Parts: sequence; structure tokens; C-alpha cells
Amino acid sequence: MNEVLLKSVVPSIGNILKMFREKTRKNQGQVASKAGISISMLSQIERGVVSPSIDTLFCVCKAVGMDIAELFRRISPETPVRLMRTGQRLSTQHNGVLFEQLAASAHASYPAEMFMLEVKPGKRIGLSGSGHEGIEMGYALEGKAVLTVDGVEFEICRGDSVSFNSNLPHSLVNGGRKTFRAVWTALPPHKDYLES
Repeated sequence: MNEVLLKSVVPSIGNILKMFREKTRKNQGQVASKAGISISMLSQIERGVVSPSIDTLFCVCKAVGMDIAELFRRISPETPVRLMRTGQRLSTQHNGVLFEQLAASAHASYPAEMFMLEVKPGKRIGLSGSGHEGIEMGYALEGKAVLTVDGVEFEICRGDSVSFNSNLPHSLVNGGRKTFRAVWTALPPHKDYLES
């Protein structure tokens, strides 16, 4: 690998892995043990002192709950614009709920994601029963739903916008007769949204 590229990529890998480890509230000993490496090796990876093998990266990513593809996406050379055309977007539909990724940040240092959220009548989505890092924002396009954040209910109707601390437990229920549609943003992206 080119020495200049190595010097710029290796510290980035370490910073990202450290951020994900801290996000999961795991200490270095827990992650190193789960990844099958020494604490010293993990520390060196996080500080950008060593260039780990793909096998080691895979094991550390798994230990911190991060998909290795996400790691590579974050360290890839960035383009100033990322255009996502109709029919080429990531989407998943499960149990009356649709997520369609409308846009994802082109800048790895500022991870963000915007998606179309559709919840059929009578369906519920536990956006995160226990909460996760970051904030979320939404703008209701159609229908209505009840957003519960930390045990407090908020009715969201067409034209309403909402933002909340996603560290708090939250869920969304469509108790109406129409499909609830909203443009939703998660900062940083939360991997559960596009998993069925």
C-alpha cells in the first residue's frame, strides 16, 4: 500500500473503531477478548499505530457491532456529491413498515441518513426500544401516528415536524386508517433501519 495512503487511512480506521467501541459502551478488554486479540493490539489499532489485517479488522468490527462494509465506506475517498436515483436506493419492507434510504452523507466525518418511512395502519415500529446514539428528525407527509419517546406520547400529523434525542427509548405506532408517511433523518445512521 502507498505509504502516504497508509498514513492517512490507518488513523481513520482506528478513530472509527474507537468511536464504535465507545458507542457500545465496551472497554478495550471486552472488545479485544471478543475479537481474539490482545488489549495492546486493539490499543495500537485505535491509535493508528499498526495496520491490521483484514481478518483482524473483521473480528474487531464484529466485536463492536459494526459491519466491515460500513468501515470501508467511511474511509473511502469521498465525493462532494452523492446522487441516489429512483430505483437504485436501499429499501426494506417488513410487517407493514417500509424504509427507503433517500440519501446518505457523502462525508464520512459527518454521518447522516435520510429515508422515507411508511407505516401501514395498525402497525408499530420500535425505532429503538432502548435508544441509540444521536438524534432523529422527521417531517410527516401523510397520515398520523403516535411517537413515544421515553414514555411520553406525541401525536404527529401531516405537516408536523419533530426532533428528539435518540438516546431515549422510542417507538412509532400508526393507529389511524391511512398509511403514515414521513421523511426521517438519523444522525448518525442507525443500522437497524435497513435491516429486516
